[in-house]
Amino acid sequence: MRHPVPIILAALLALSLPVSAVGTAGTAGSTGSATVANESDDEEQTFQFQNPSVSVEGDHAQLEGTPNRLVLRGDGKTAYATPTLDFALAVSSHDESIHTDCRTYAFENSLGEIEDDENRTEAVVSELERIEERVEKLREREQAIVAANAAGDVSEDEVLRTLARNSYEAQVLQQALNDLDDQSAGIIDISDSVDALTAELEVYRGPIRTDIERSIRGVDESDDAPESNPTILLESAPDGLTLSMLDGDTYVRETTRYDNRARDRSDQIRTMDNARTTAQELYPWAFETTSGTYTIKHEATNLYQVQALSHDQGQLTVYLDGGSNAVYHERQTLDRDSIPIETTDSMSSDNVTATLERTPDTAPARITVTESESETPVDATVSVDGTVVGETGEDSKVWFVPPTDGFELTVRAESTSLNAVEFPRR
Repeated sequence: MRHPVPIILAALLALSLPVSAVGTAGTAGSTGSATVANESDDEEQTFQFQNPSVSVEGDHAQLEGTPNRLVLRGDGKTAYATPTLDFALAVSSHDESIHTDCRTYAFENSLGEIEDDENRTEAVVSELERIEERVEKLREREQAIVAANAAGDVSEDEVLRTLARNSYEAQVLQQALNDLDDQSAGIIDISDSVDALTAELEVYRGPIRTDIERSIRGVDESDDAPESNPTILLESAPDGLTLSMLDGDTYVRETTRYDNRARDRSDQIRTMDNARTTAQELYPWAFETTSGTYTIKHEATNLYQVQALSHDQGQLTVYLDGGSNAVYHERQTLDRDSIPIETTDSMSSDNVTATLERTPDTAPARITVTESESETPVDATVSVDGTVVGETGEDSKVWFVPPTDGFELTVRAESTSLNAVEFPRR
């Protein structure tokens, strides 16, 4: 393979600023230009291209050919983060598990010593309320650390540690709930409350949060666990959090809108049919292509869980809050290769071409790096805002998850650096 000459490509991919452009594919949107400066002779060449526009209605980005997505509101912060082992958190999590086991054992013994049925019922209800309060503290803790990160007061590592702590505590609390359900048999039926709290705890046990928890605690509990710690795109806002990553060929995205949680308000949705209809209106493409749906009402926590079990690209799960009649939590897993490419732009030097392909909402995206004339794959490292997101292999391609608030993209091959600055797409 011949070595390309030194060159720097500076590209402005403006998704929100009106500049002249020529489109390559996709819907009409805002535009940008790219300038190539050859370091050897100061020769410049300008490229023009067109980028997709993304409209937002209510709380959702409106997309074509893929499910809509819950978005955040307000000024916030976006950064990549990689969870690493935290020995102190691992030890404290173990202590928490032991403490909960001891309390479960002590409660079972004390319950057996109570002879009066009414008092035994009161004891079970009191223990259930205690667990419920701990579940609520998980949300309060997460919301506080995310808001602090959005304000620039705490680091992404601190957010990851909190998410890991909550994820593990959710697992511990789930076991405590299951034990209490068993212990209350023949005394009082608490199964509805257990199911409702289980749904609430699932918010903290999504696939990304579980990966974070296992990485930080140094635990590998599954055969399909990743070989290395995942790189996660963390987007924080005063009232919400989005986590997204690529897990092999799967794009995973979890968004929580804390401001849409109104547990103490009266239920505005009322029925499972209404919840399903609302979800279908918010995510029409997912429910039009799904092979089945699942809906359940959790009256004790004022939540409705609605799923498009297997649509054409993957699975969608939403938690509708009855009080706000809005999506509190959204979880999407999409087959990366099934998401349509919406726009394609090429950025070339004399010897190297980097092609950026964007899916709807620009995430995920794919970079292909080849020799300009022969299209032979070029070994290159791809970075976003200084974080390495991948290296090209034999197929010359790298998939990555771009931030929504603008970013600097760098493609480095031998003797060549291609740099691009992209503005916010929404």
